[in-house]
Amino acid sequence: MPFTALHPEAGRIDATLPDLGASLEWSRVYKLSPRVALTCPECAWGVHAKHSPNRVRFFCHDGGRPPECTLANESWEHHMLKLEMAGAIRAAGWFAELEVAAADGSWRADVMATSPDSERRMAWEAQLSPITVEDITARTDRYTAEGVAVCWVSPPQAPAGVAGGCTVRACTDARGS
Repeated sequence: MPFTALHPEAGRIDATLPDLGASLEWSRVYKLSPRVALTCPECAWGVHAKHSPNRVRFFCHDGGRPPECTLANESWEHHMLKLEMAGAIRAAGWFAELEVAAADGSWRADVMATSPDSERRMAWEAQLSPITVEDITARTDRYTAEGVAVCWVSPPQAPAGVAGGCTVRACTDARGS
């Protein structure tokens, strides 16, 4: 269930942005007949616009998708954490793009934050599944090699792994306690 898709005319679109990041209204991709030929940015399989019962907008792979597409294999919790990270980054005044891949395909950031002056970039990684410190270090090194800082975000029960990570928990009241 990716939050991003490739539009045949507008290019990369993002369901989490009011204008899809391309000056398009959701109604220009949602429930159109004939459908717009949207594709997954990772596997290039066809996708279509949907929303959850809670009105969270996303793109869904058409039937028969390749089983190895990691965007399609992420859990609902992983997607919601990506959405929360993007919202916090945008609220802090930075630009946030979801599911951004390196030109050579060596990495894909869950959320790529770019400073308002476009001078700094930081990949934000939602890590909910088990991972070794060695894997985190290797993935961090790939970002570092391209001048991208990285922050790993995980729930308290998951191992934080290496420096540059943080854990998150749900707030129980308005003060966050």
